[in-house]
Amino acid sequence: MAKGIVITPDNRISEQEFPEPIYDTVGKVVGGWVEVVHPDGLAQPFCMCVDDAGLLREKLEFNLIGSILYGTIAHGHPIVGTVVLMKEEGDGENRHLAGLLPEEAQAVRNVAEFIIKTVNARKR
Repeated sequence: MAKGIVITPDNRISEQEFPEPIYDTVGKVVGGWVEVVHPDGLAQPFCMCVDDAGLLREKLEFNLIGSILYGTIAHGHPIVGTVVLMKEEGDGENRHLAGLLPEEAQAVRNVAEFIIKTVNARKR
């Protein structure tokens, strides 16, 4: 099992275990084929799994946390739908998704929660 942090468009953050095959089980959570992106807001080897066709689907909602981590404000490409934060291991074509260690999961969760607190403070 591989641990990931799930973030929904309504800013719900949860920890989830993903059994093998990881791409299939993560795909069920993000709602389609998995595209692995490398957000500017997280250091390597962390990555974000998104729905490969998310922007083509009319019903997926904007994911604020995912978009902030991805750097949408700089390049204009938003993240929609539910995302899963994990890490990648390996080199070149041998790269694969891997689960987060407990301390990594907590650190990633802390970053997401900080974003929510900051955004909520600005709304006041």
